[in-house]
Amino acid sequence: MGGWLLLLFLTVGAVRAQDPAPPVDSEDAAVDPEPVADPAGTEAYEKALKRQRKGAWVGARNAFRSFIKKFPDHPLVPEAQERSGDNAYLGTELIHPGGPSQRRIDVAVMGDGFTISGTDQGLQEKWAKLCIKVLFNEDGFDEYQDYFNIWFVRLASFEEKVDPPLSPEDIEKRRKKNKERGRPPNYKIDYNTALDCKAAGPQGQVMADYGKVYKWLGIAHRDVPGCGDDRFVIAFARFGQLGMGGGGIANVGRPDKSITVHEFGHSFSRLLDEYTINPGSPEGTWGRTLRAANAYVSPEEPKPTEVPWAHMLEKRIKGVGIYEGGATFKKGVWRPAASCAMNVGGVQFCPVCREQSILVIYEYVSPIDELSPPQGPVVKAVEGDATELSVTPMRPKRKKLKVYWYVEPEVGRKATTPGGDPTGDNGGNLDGARESAEDAVDDELAELYRRPGGLGLGRSSPFRGYRGTGNRDHYADPPPGELSKLGKVAKSKGKAPRRHVFPVGELAPGHYRITVEVRDETKWVIKDDRHLLKERATWRVFVDPKMQPAAPPQQPPKK
Repeated sequence: MGGWLLLLFLTVGAVRAQDPAPPVDSEDAAVDPEPVADPAGTEAYEKALKRQRKGAWVGARNAFRSFIKKFPDHPLVPEAQERSGDNAYLGTELIHPGGPSQRRIDVAVMGDGFTISGTDQGLQEKWAKLCIKVLFNEDGFDEYQDYFNIWFVRLASFEEKVDPPLSPEDIEKRRKKNKERGRPPNYKIDYNTALDCKAAGPQGQVMADYGKVYKWLGIAHRDVPGCGDDRFVIAFARFGQLGMGGGGIANVGRPDKSITVHEFGHSFSRLLDEYTINPGSPEGTWGRTLRAANAYVSPEEPKPTEVPWAHMLEKRIKGVGIYEGGATFKKGVWRPAASCAMNVGGVQFCPVCREQSILVIYEYVSPIDELSPPQGPVVKAVEGDATELSVTPMRPKRKKLKVYWYVEPEVGRKATTPGGDPTGDNGGNLDGARESAEDAVDDELAELYRRPGGLGLGRSSPFRGYRGTGNRDHYADPPPGELSKLGKVAKSKGKAPRRHVFPVGELAPGHYRITVEVRDETKWVIKDDRHLLKERATWRVFVDPKMQPAAPPQQPPKK
């Protein structure tokens, strides 16, 4: 089985100070023209690309190489080289659509050791789809499968094998023997493949070169924007065994084994192994750094209140206990379950690992999929009209997320009554109250947008990748205002998403703050300290009174 592997890649770019550009004395100063690509070269490149997209892999490679030879200075030469090298990028395909990349978790699957032949490419595509099948065999991932986009990044490898697990001494012996036999020095030592997979672990677990994985993912993301947004990858090796996971990459051999769920548990859910092969206990720094939802380091059996899954023990969740052995060690580490996909078999997580996986899903995906109108601008309505607020929740496979609407009248901002009699502190001056409110834009609401993990700005902005785990303590309390029963589900056709609406025009004239809260109340998550499974959106709403028809002019009395 795969061991926990967490790699951190730091890319440091050298920055060189440059002299300031000379001033331009005139608008008519000479400007170097932009280089213009040879139209004939562009046409040749497009023809080769068209062949590749049709699946004519060998013919496309030859066409790209011909283009490079004929147009060596063309700006598309680097891309042609990427698509026609010994190890090559052949395109990217969405094989499991969940929704827009900005609001989903993007996972790429790519294979190593599949040559450019049609037979090998057909096998690679089959294995890519097996990744989806096995991953969604796990009940939690299956329930939330529409929270994911799965992309097949198609690669061609020059050779097929996985580098053997050799010591430096063994490598030198083999190279010497290869030289004596007139073979290349790295014959059967270092195979030339797209991901340079090696049998790297103590049990011969396969591991891809992370630099090469992210190189191809970067090329794919440039070709198909969105597929590399979240940098999660399942890398499968044709001749690999078992697997390793961590740092966002799940390395596996044949993906239709349960190992795919196990390694994705490492790389995505940040879980540790629950099996035991090391007879001792973790020592020193290694022991101090073992931190996960499904592991607790202690030389003695811990108290039920000490372990990370204490909340499940308190609720007496079936299948959860305290078992010695975990993170591959037989002693000194404690795990939550006797059996789990993070142990040695099966595709189902124990309750603790499933809860952790769902929490990570909601670190990336908001329970709110779409809003209308957007937050910020004041929503204006007239009593009795058809103005609506709308929210579309995310859609798990079997259950529906709950939607709650809260209405808070704004004190001192009441409108006039339909009859025209002034009410409230504004003396009937609705326009003045509106202008004041619009100018203020409500500092409290603006602060809500800025809160980390809220529908705010930057990396924690709405519907964009990782939502962060900032302070969301205010979510422990209900939103301000009273819970309203006016919200309803809009009628939809076919399989259209369920849209929840709030009919603003049914409110009495006045000034309101309306908040919608969408919650996932799944029983699989017992503890959500960070309030990831709920999301709120707030609008300011002004409802004007309905204009009364003018009274008909009175007729003069007849004489």
